[in-house]
Amino acid sequence: MNAVNFKTADLNLFRVFVTLLEEKNATRAGERLGLSQSAVSHALRRLREMVGDDLFIRGQTGLRPTPRALEIADTARTALKLLETAVTAQKFDPAVDHHTFTIATGTYISYVLGPLIAERVLARAPNIQIHFRGLYTGMTEDLDTGSLDMVIGCFESIPGRFTHTRLFEESGVWVLRKDHPAMAAGVDYDTLARLPRLGVKGGDDDPDRTSAGHLGLRRIISWGESYALGDNPYQPFSVQDSFSAMNMVSRSDMTCILPRRLAEMAATRGKVAMIEPPNAPPPTPFGAVLRATDGPDSPNAWLLRLCQEAARKI
Repeated sequence: MNAVNFKTADLNLFRVFVTLLEEKNATRAGERLGLSQSAVSHALRRLREMVGDDLFIRGQTGLRPTPRALEIADTARTALKLLETAVTAQKFDPAVDHHTFTIATGTYISYVLGPLIAERVLARAPNIQIHFRGLYTGMTEDLDTGSLDMVIGCFESIPGRFTHTRLFEESGVWVLRKDHPAMAAGVDYDTLARLPRLGVKGGDDDPDRTSAGHLGLRRIISWGESYALGDNPYQPFSVQDSFSAMNMVSRSDMTCILPRRLAEMAATRGKVAMIEPPNAPPPTPFGAVLRATDGPDSPNAWLLRLCQEAARKI
């Protein structure tokens, strides 16, 4: 885009651009904006000419932003929000405003943090909806484009265009079924190391990538290896989540590492016995990731404060 083009630019083109980022479909974008599909296509053509880039390409799940589109996405979205704020002079009020949030996270986070979030929303924000969904490949791009509001998990690396706020820490503990034969003789670490091991993975082994191919959020998919016990353990099975692992361990002679809070809940119900690990590594931090452009008065900033408050009660 050159200076002459921008001086004569129609700012409504950027409203179309941001809506296309979120909807990934020209028809749905037009419905939101009160425009026909042809009007949306015409606006996109004008913006493409101005920027000198295709901005979107067609994919199996709809329109996918190009690398150039992702570069200008946050700036365009922030500029429109600033204009809206200047005109309306209103802050987000969760007590009266209608808003829908989408959070990507694992089943364990939904289990331990979800109820605490829900009770606060139901008590304070009657017009707010929150949808939890699992972690998935492509969530970085959805966070970029605004169709995803927050990701909660543990991460190895976080791109600079996002912010990370620590919510709580979790450690691991060895578990085996309550009536396991080894329990009668008293389980020492040598015995524990010889038991069949159940592996627990957190999902896709590949780091999350955008459609442009650059690295996005790289999450920790398994932290059980840091609690290694014994050399070359016999591991006949692995599962995708801690809940499946808890059920399998409680009905077999296998052992595994589970998140401590989940293990404590299962132990209270008499399903498993807990064994403290030797030389336990430092706890694993779990945190919330948002776009760096989400301001302190934005709906997402309110959601983060709510999550922080809920996490303090875990």
